[in-house]
Amino acid sequence: MYAKLKYIILILLLIGLGLSIFNYTKLSEYESISKFYLPVTLFSLLIIFIFLPRQWKMKSKKLTLTALGIGILFSLVSAFSTCEHFDNERRNKIFAQYSELDCNQMKNQFKTDLENNELKYFTGGMFYNEKFGKELDKLGIEEFYQGCIITVNFECYRNLLGEHLKKEKNIDLDELWK
Repeated sequence: MYAKLKYIILILLLIGLGLSIFNYTKLSEYESISKFYLPVTLFSLLIIFIFLPRQWKMKSKKLTLTALGIGILFSLVSAFSTCEHFDNERRNKIFAQYSELDCNQMKNQFKTDLENNELKYFTGGMFYNEKFGKELDKLGIEEFYQGCIITVNFECYRNLLGEHLKKEKNIDLDELWK
């Protein structure tokens, strides 16, 4: 049993390490480095386990099962960070694509999004309204928060979305914001 678990733990270690290195190299300058404290700690614990004397590992099933649990957790944390990275890349790509559109193109894009049921809401300002974001999620609308930058060409899309929600679902975006 120990030999199989040892290889499983080693495989989990290598998968988690590969994903962590990928995430670290793709880390943008705006993201916090503190998100790597947990993976580095788990990686360190697994390395310590690998270099423990074999007699200790053979005697204690708890130690081996703990290392297996740490390996699984390390791989899951690294995989979650990787998925988060790819989601951020997707969102950045959509944001860049939409920011280049003028109002007429935004109207066409809104029609396409409406047909594909992929409506978006572009918002900005100094403060983020979390309650408003949750309400948009309930409506199936993906929110793109721009921070302090408010881009004028997104107003056209927001107005179209507001008119659609008012007409189809009798929902006022201004009321949701409050």
